[in-house]
Amino acid sequence: MGVKEVMSKKRLGSYFVIIFIIVSFPVSAFIPTFAESLCFHSVYGYVYINDVLAEDETEVKLTFIDNPDELIDLTDSSGYYQIDFKGHNCEEGFFSVKFEGEWLIPFDNSSVEIVSEEIYYEIDLHILTLGSPPDKPVDPEPANNSENVPLNPSLNVHVNDSDNDSMNVSFYNAEDNSLIGIDRSVPSGGTASVVWGDLAINTVYFWYTIANDSVYETRSEVWNFKTIENQPPNKPENPFPENGAEDVDINLDLSVDVCDPDGDPMDVTFHNASDNSIIGTDFGVPAGTNASVKWESLSYNKTYSWYAIADDSLDETKSDTWSFTTETFDDIPPEVSIVKPQKGLYIFGIKILPRFIRPALIIGKITIESNATDDNSGIERVVFYINGKEIGNATAPPYTCVWKKARIRLLHIFIIKVVAIDYKGNEASDKMIVRKFL
Repeated sequence: MGVKEVMSKKRLGSYFVIIFIIVSFPVSAFIPTFAESLCFHSVYGYVYINDVLAEDETEVKLTFIDNPDELIDLTDSSGYYQIDFKGHNCEEGFFSVKFEGEWLIPFDNSSVEIVSEEIYYEIDLHILTLGSPPDKPVDPEPANNSENVPLNPSLNVHVNDSDNDSMNVSFYNAEDNSLIGIDRSVPSGGTASVVWGDLAINTVYFWYTIANDSVYETRSEVWNFKTIENQPPNKPENPFPENGAEDVDINLDLSVDVCDPDGDPMDVTFHNASDNSIIGTDFGVPAGTNASVKWESLSYNKTYSWYAIADDSLDETKSDTWSFTTETFDDIPPEVSIVKPQKGLYIFGIKILPRFIRPALIIGKITIESNATDDNSGIERVVFYINGKEIGNATAPPYTCVWKKARIRLLHIFIIKVVAIDYKGNEASDKMIVRKFL
């Protein structure tokens, strides 16, 4: 029924009331009780749900306390309803509207008081719904009753909300209802996830989730899983010094790479394989890193064997046995000599006159050459000096250095010195006096 029809009804009702009053006045003066019992009433208006006109055939109900009969009408396509009834003078009627299977009370006009003087009541009804709660979270991961679950598992559930609301999903330890974590603003139809860290091995855990759309919340079933049994550490590897290494320093750092499948930290103990005595222990080494200890005051030129044991507090794993040979004791200095220049005359590095010219006379640039040997640890470097000032060095033969300009001074005296240093720090030197111009 449209608005025009309603207004027509109102006008018709008004005419009816006027005619009824004129005609019935003499009668009503004598039989008021009978007139009231025949009084006709009607309530009509529009139904709004969340400020939107109700859909066609939305149920509207009017009930009275003294007469529990339910008076029900269905809205039309424009959200209009009309409930006709008679009697109920001086009674109060209460409205309710059916939405998604539930009867809800209008927040603005929840009731109407019936009086004999009024026949038509125009009352709009406004319903405010809060939506529906989220669905129960499902599809847990790890799946219910899972075994061999890692010690830091990612917990996952699928969540859905019929109102398409996003949700905050809280994960709980079902043993004590303590909070594991919250995944916030998870879209409807999405997956919520948190990490449950530092669990114990070979232990059964119970958990559940609660999805909250800011108005309603829904709790899941309680699920469980069992964590993995402890796995021993991997065998320590990548030793330093390498197996079979030679000329190793008598004071060194032993090291190995260690890893644990469970990610457990380890205490790594290093042993002397000759008597299984402990060299040292590196405590709390993280999985996937390097463990090391110092092994000092070893003997020269001796072969040592060693191994390492990684312990994760429940299981331990022993490495292979490795060996190395220490350096040879060396306190003998190297041998070094100046090969060029020698006695004679040199012009731009070329010897012109023989040895009888001494000290050597050098005109222009010259390349100083030396021999250096060491039968023990070997030559580390040879350093060249002119009058005590370093002019260069060489780390491999031929051991040479270019001497360029000197002060322009006739027959100026210079001291050439070369120093050879071996890998043990032993030194030897040779020097000679020369004259140089340019």
